[in-house]
Amino acid sequence: MKMLTTVLALLASAMMQAGSFTIYVTARGFPEDIVSLYRYDDPFTMRTVLVARNILDTGGKATLAGEVEGTVEMQLRIGNRIADLFIRDGQVLNVETNILNTPNSLNGTTRMGLDFTGIDPLDVNALTTDVNERIDAFIAADLATDQAAGMQAVDIQRKEGIERPDSSARPPTLFVTPVLSEAKLDTFELKLRRFYADVEDHWFGHYLDNSIAGLRFGPQVNERKVFDTYLKGKAVVYDDPEYVRLLRNLFANGLEQVGRYHGDTLRMLSEEGNAEGLCRLFQRNDFLRDDDRLAELVMMDQLYRNHASRYVAPQHAEGILRNLSTGSRFNEHRRIAANMLWDLTAMRVGSELPDVRLEDEHGGPVELKDLMTGPVCIMVTAGWCTYCAPEMAGLVQLATEYPRAVKTIVIGLDRSLEEFNAARKLAPKNDLIWLHAVAEQDLREQWRLRTLPVFYLLNNDILARSPAPPVSQGLGALFKQAEVNAEKNDRIKVWDE
Repeated sequence: MKMLTTVLALLASAMMQAGSFTIYVTARGFPEDIVSLYRYDDPFTMRTVLVARNILDTGGKATLAGEVEGTVEMQLRIGNRIADLFIRDGQVLNVETNILNTPNSLNGTTRMGLDFTGIDPLDVNALTTDVNERIDAFIAADLATDQAAGMQAVDIQRKEGIERPDSSARPPTLFVTPVLSEAKLDTFELKLRRFYADVEDHWFGHYLDNSIAGLRFGPQVNERKVFDTYLKGKAVVYDDPEYVRLLRNLFANGLEQVGRYHGDTLRMLSEEGNAEGLCRLFQRNDFLRDDDRLAELVMMDQLYRNHASRYVAPQHAEGILRNLSTGSRFNEHRRIAANMLWDLTAMRVGSELPDVRLEDEHGGPVELKDLMTGPVCIMVTAGWCTYCAPEMAGLVQLATEYPRAVKTIVIGLDRSLEEFNAARKLAPKNDLIWLHAVAEQDLREQWRLRTLPVFYLLNNDILARSPAPPVSQGLGALFKQAEVNAEKNDRIKVWDE
């Protein structure tokens, strides 16, 4: 009976924490396009997880619904346009966007604006938007006590009639990196806190704190004061992007400092995969001494952000993260470490190409692995990518020049099969294999795409160059190498070194 009571209590607690949400989306001019909602799994890696998906009707309207716990930053995606927003349990939002005149970016992830119609002024999206606008306006208006002093120095020299001032005697304020005036910042913070004094929202409270703290950083930052004011004695926050920025500002040189003063110990512990010992090493920093959770989080993020540093070998950094992904005593750290490890190792040379959903020009499903035999070159492109056109022409020329050397596949990220086929027909006449990504955002995520075009070279389905150089930067030499190997009847592992 006692066990049953405990189980019911846990279920009740979970039901209280998690709840449903609904978003009514209007995107005029994009009828029958796909609208998707992704959750950022953690604010350190920003790995996305699909939450809901629907198709805009002929009027450009769709409804997205799902469940969420607490306050979660999410990404709304319509075609290849994206926007961020915050979602809470029980929330109902009406979101409008007009993206007809928004130009595409080179990487195909163009930012779009969102209008929240009928939104409560105390909604988390209204609050964060408002405070961000106020901070941006303050920075624009008040950046530069030091800059003003520098301009005054110029004026003084002009008045003295010095035509060619001696740089060795230049006033110290002349070209100092601008920082915000501390006095003005104190006044601004006081005004902000008074303005939001009646907002009883715990999450927004720490978002405001961390946003203000971010303004304190610059060449003259008092790190001790920032830490004592905004972090000391406070709980670690895992759902606030401003908190992550604050940590990364405050501990930006964390790994470098440990390596500089305890380099031998750092290397020994990392080689052993001793996460606990490495964490204690980081705790020699006075800010981390009394907080095991914060120390481990900072250590993880430093290994992640400095993966290729001279202080810790990449494989050892990955070993620490792998151990923490399964063995950390903090649940949140296990998930974050797993995401960090995935982000660092996905699409690595020597790994297998992740499966993605593809179709041919007729809409028939295609298994990419069935095509991956011998040396293979994959180009990922899209019809709207104007920069991709000359690279595509060069790839066609390479495929024509080395027809026996490399199997060449083109994957289009166009939003529809019709647009994909239109782009395919505009390309120079070729014998390439053309495939369309059915779920282009999933492909972007699985293949870690950050820009277009991108090239990959593989031996069968194993990555040999990831990414490979584009045609304009030396891909032809690798095709030539493959042809030489083909003439020797040695078509396997052509580009392995």
